Amino acid sequence: MSGAAARTLSGRTPLPAWPCERITRSMSEDDAPASDLRPCAGPLGAGDRLPGTPYVIVRLLGQGGMGEVYEVEHRELGRRSAVKVLRRDHHDRPDLAGRMRAEARSLARLRHENLVEVFDLGVTSDGRPYFAMPLLRGRDLRSELARLGVLAPRAAAELVAQALDGLAAAHAAGLVHRDVKLENLFLGDDGRVKVLDFGVAKAFSGGLTLPGGSPGTPRTMAPEQCSGRPVDARADVYAAGLALYELCAGRGPFDELQGNVHALRFAHCEREPPPPSHLGPQPIDRAVEAVILRALAKDPADRYPGAAAMAAALRRAIAPSAPRVEPPGRAWTPVALSAAAIALFALGTAFGRVLPDRPAPPIPPAPAALSAR
Repeated sequence: MSGAAARTLSGRTPLPAWPCERITRSMSEDDAPASDLRPCAGPLGAGDRLPGTPYVIVRLLGQGGMGEVYEVEHRELGRRSAVKVLRRDHHDRPDLAGRMRAEARSLARLRHENLVEVFDLGVTSDGRPYFAMPLLRGRDLRSELARLGVLAPRAAAELVAQALDGLAAAHAAGLVHRDVKLENLFLGDDGRVKVLDFGVAKAFSGGLTLPGGSPGTPRTMAPEQCSGRPVDARADVYAAGLALYELCAGRGPFDELQGNVHALRFAHCEREPPPPSHLGPQPIDRAVEAVILRALAKDPADRYPGAAAMAAALRRAIAPSAPRVEPPGRAWTPVALSAAAIALFALGTAFGRVLPDRPAPPIPPAPAALSAR
């Protein structure tokens, strides 16, 4: 599913028109006249048929660079689901068509509560691959972050740990996602996180690649991905670390470079990220911050070896028995306490020099009941 699956597209530039079938719910497939085929302005609308399929469009859920995602209803079964279909302006891109089929087949062989299930794969009558998935109710974590500003670090860690569970299942099957980001992490109304959009996923031993660069999102690419080196599960660990960083701090470590792809790539490859507690508006448990910073190590060998290991580290960090410790710079350390004591002593000395000497007040006699003891 596209990472934009939870968002509407108001204000987006409409796609080029293409032939589509305008039908009513009462018409059978054989009843639709050929003259009813006519251009549709922009994406398919409610009541349109996905050409050559049993699916009727209910609404457009979202679109990405490769595909569109619709809520649909099966004409015969009346079952609602989500369908991802290759965009019409990519109909002449066999590489993207192959990528979408590979995404569907990869997901179809994975079974995990934190991944979406694919139960149908086909080609429309105008030559575009599509696949069907269960309809999710909820919002992506980008929308959740925009709503809240920041998430409590322990709550954010639990959400990312769920996503890591799904990624671990993909890694066990030999797949690396390569585009883990908040838009592709979907928080269902039931509180469960699902990892979406395996459109640029790659097998560890090979796979489909776009010529001329590394697929992914520059803002969330691991250093080896930015530099075109081979990637494995640790690239997803890096991206998961960035997602958790952003949920806790309300921003990414290099957000000041947004819009400058080359500067972003350089920063991911060469610049050490500041701890999220230095940029965010809230204290972050030291144990959670340590997990984030290890995940963001420049050298893959210094990160967690895979998603399962990072998920386990996060759950240890947020376990009820784990102490809640603020990171350095926010807590009162012994050095800070010593400095404060020295400052107070100096202030008291100076204050005493300004005031005139006064005799000490007499000590009152002890109460009789006490002095008799």
